[in-house]
Amino acid sequence: MARNPEIVTIDPDLSSRAETKRAIQLAHFQIVGESGYGVEAVTVAKETPPDVFLVSVEEPVALALQTIEQLADAVPNAPTIVYSSLTDAQSVRRSMVAGARDYLVKPLKPEELSRAVYGVLEQEERKRLRSEGGTGEVSARGTVITVFGAKGGIGKTTISTNLATTLAKITGASVCLLDMDTRFGDVAIMMDIAVEASIADVAKKIDDIDRDKIKDYLVKHYSGVNILPAPLHPTEWRNMTPQHIEKIVELVAQTHDYVVIDTPGTFNELIAATLELANLILLVTSMDIASIKDTALALEMLRAAGVSEDKVKLTINHSTAANSLREDDVARVLEYDVFWRIPHDLSVASSTQLGQPIVIAKPYARVSRSIIDLAHALTGTKQEKRGFLDRFLGRSA
Repeated sequence: MARNPEIVTIDPDLSSRAETKRAIQLAHFQIVGESGYGVEAVTVAKETPPDVFLVSVEEPVALALQTIEQLADAVPNAPTIVYSSLTDAQSVRRSMVAGARDYLVKPLKPEELSRAVYGVLEQEERKRLRSEGGTGEVSARGTVITVFGAKGGIGKTTISTNLATTLAKITGASVCLLDMDTRFGDVAIMMDIAVEASIADVAKKIDDIDRDKIKDYLVKHYSGVNILPAPLHPTEWRNMTPQHIEKIVELVAQTHDYVVIDTPGTFNELIAATLELANLILLVTSMDIASIKDTALALEMLRAAGVSEDKVKLTINHSTAANSLREDDVARVLEYDVFWRIPHDLSVASSTQLGQPIVIAKPYARVSRSIIDLAHALTGTKQEKRGFLDRFLGRSA
C-alpha cells in the first residue's frame, strides 16, 4: 500500500490497549479508532473503516469471538488479527473459526505486528484478485537470496559463488548468480568466466528486455549456474537506477528457481532494491569488532526499513583465523540470533586462485561442508547422511 495501513483496536482493557497502541505506533501504522467489544466496536468500525482490525481475545472469550464475527459483517474487506495471552491450540482455533486471519501472542512486538499486518493485507489483495480473475497474469517467481554485509573483505563473494554452485548441485534446479558488487564485482574472476556482457548492458536496453532476451546476457558456468556479471568498469553503474535493478531481478527470478545476489560492503539505492526484492537475506559478519559495529548499524537500518526479521539470516563467516570476539558475544551484542556459522579454512584462498568454487575444488573441506549444509537449510532439502569416510575427510581436508 502507498500509505501506512490504518488500524482499529478492539480491547476492553485500557492498560492492554495502551500497550498495543505503543506497538502500533512503533510499527509505523496509523490508529484510526479504538473501542471495547460488542456494539461499540461495530459502531467505530462503520464510522472509520480500517485496513485491519486488531482484536484482543482473553477469557471469557465468547464476547470477543462474537465481536470478530460482527466486524467481518460490518467491514468485510478488513481482515482481523487477534492478540492474546492465551497460547493454547483451542484458543487459536476458536479465533480462526470466528474469522481471525492471524494470531499474535502478547506482549506485541512491533516487528511481529508489522509482519502480520502486511501479511494479511497481501492475502486480502490476492483474494480480491482471484475473485476478479486477475491472478492469471501473475508469473511464477524463484527464491531470491541476497548476500549482504555492511563491510568489505568478509567473504560475501565467496559465500555467494559457493552457495549458488551448491544450490544447482543439490536441487538440480535452475540457479542464477547476479553480481551486484558496485565496487569490485569479482564473481567473474572467482568463477573463471569471461565478461562479454554485463548487468550494465542489460540496463542500457531495459525497455526491450524480456524473459527470453535476458538469457542472451547470462554466462553458463560448467557447474550449471547462470551468471550475470558486473561491468568491468565501476563507472558503468552510474547510469543504473533501482527500477533497472527491480526489473532485472524480477526477470531472472521468473526464469530461475533460485537467484543469488552478491553485494558490496556498502549501501546505496541499488543495493536497497536487492534487499527489498529478496526472499532471504544472508547478513554476513566477520568476528572483528569493526564488522560487528557495522552489522549492528545494518540491522538497525533493515528494521527501520520494515524488513521482516524472518528473512534476515545472520551469518558469521570466520574469514580469518584471528577472532577478537566469541560467537556468543556476537549474538549478545547484536541482540540477534546467529543463523549460520562458516568456519575459517585455508583451502578457500587456494580455490580462489584456481578460479573454482571450493565446494567443487575441495568438496570435503570444512568450509565446503558448511556451505552445503547451509544450502540444505535454506532450501529445506534433506541432507544425505555422511559415512565415516566423509566425516574423516571433512576433518582432514
